[in-house]
Order: sequence, then structure tokens, then C-alpha cells
Amino acid sequence: MQEVVTPKGDYGHDLNFTCQDSAGAIYDLTDYTVTLKLWRPATPGTLFLEEECDIDVAVSGTCHYTVQEGDFEEAKTYAGELELTETVEEAITKVESMIPVRVIVTESG
Repeated sequence: MQEVVTPKGDYGHDLNFTCQDSAGAIYDLTDYTVTLKLWRPATPGTLFLEEECDIDVAVSGTCHYTVQEGDFEEAKTYAGELELTETVEEAITKVESMIPVRVIVTESG
């Protein structure tokens, strides 16, 4: 599981991820779109956040999500996943969920 920490109410900074499968193998993100999906642990069926990540270095499996104003207004821990969607010649050919992620929002200041 990958964990990232961010202060409550802060925005404009990146949450950095490396896309790996359950065995720890790095995914080459060439031709993929990466979506960060988060939910509150008590309500796993209801998405709290679903946003596309920017890919940094495709062959290294690295990507980031830039936190937007209003994203994390409460100090909580959010469960989530990185969803990879492969697109070849404008057709989606595969959707895969990566190992789970956890976003820990701390009190700021």
C-alpha cells in the first residue's frame, strides 16, 4: 500500500505515486490514463474524489495528482486506488486497479 500525507486545507502541491502491481512490479504507463479514486473508509461504495493524475515518467510508472482547493478540508484518512486505463487507437482496451493507496490528511499549522 502506498501512503501519502497532506495537511488539511492546503492545495497546489502534488501527491506523488508510483504505479505497481500487487507483486511490486512497476507499470510502464505509456498509452495509459491514471485516475486517483478515493473514498472514506466508512463508505467504500461512495467516491469522495475521482481525478486524473499527470504522468511524470511513463516508463518509471510515476505520476502525481495536484491537490485542488477544497479537496481535503477535514483531517481524515482516505482509502483509494489508482485506476489505469489503457487506450490504443482511441479505444479503451483495458482497465486495471493498482495496489491500494491511502491519503492521510493531517491537521495543518
